[in-house]
Amino acid sequence: MKDKRQFREVYMDGSVLETKIDFHARYSSVPIDIPAAIVDCLRLPNDLDFLDIGCGTGHLIEYLAHIGHAGRLFGLDLVRPSIADTPGKRYTAGDAEYMPFPDDTFDVITCLHTLSHITDLPAAMREAQRVLRDRGTYIATANSLHANPHTTDYRQRIHHDFGWGLPGFTTSRVHAENLGQTLTMYWESMSIDVRDGELRIPVDEYPTYFAANIPVWDHTPTTAEQVEILRQVAEWARKDGVDGYIVEPKRVALAVASMNTA
Repeated sequence: MKDKRQFREVYMDGSVLETKIDFHARYSSVPIDIPAAIVDCLRLPNDLDFLDIGCGTGHLIEYLAHIGHAGRLFGLDLVRPSIADTPGKRYTAGDAEYMPFPDDTFDVITCLHTLSHITDLPAAMREAQRVLRDRGTYIATANSLHANPHTTDYRQRIHHDFGWGLPGFTTSRVHAENLGQTLTMYWESMSIDVRDGELRIPVDEYPTYFAANIPVWDHTPTTAEQVEILRQVAEWARKDGVDGYIVEPKRVALAVASMNTA
């Protein structure tokens, strides 16, 4: 898996995440609406102060602002998204393992599809507990190891064909199947909700979606290699498509945790 410096470079201009978000927004035949699930769970909008760790393009923070959430909203990521701050909404560049916030600052911390990218998970959990107020809520999500089987299979084939060995996936460390077990080591109470969905991508557009995943690979292909990879992926997608679509099942686990059982 790439280190923090490499991830900063990958996500610097936001295009990688924006491409993935765009595909999921347009082609989720069975959507998994995590922001809506968080709103339902916490009965939002209200006046709770939020921190979104690994905020990416600011999708969750902007959604909460849009629905009129009255509490302060903070987004933290290795690369700060290019979104203007307002009196109630702020973004900052920073690291989950040593966050630039005082103790007891937030009522809710969210960490969506980010835990696998964190190098020192115990340090990140200590930091989350430090900046979370008493009886605060910690929410995390993780993708299943078995989601997106075409994308996984194609990448494994590519690594084999190019002699790169076994690929490393971002879900290898923390995933839907072990999210509860992982967080139980750090939080006193927790519930897990598993949600299933489906991504239905037109065959002709699938190589663009696949290409958006290449920058986070542990092995970086050359330009010539990437051209050949996408040519091969396009061929596989045409062969595997059903009625003109690559159909990728999705599964996401959503954990809601706290330090207080009372």
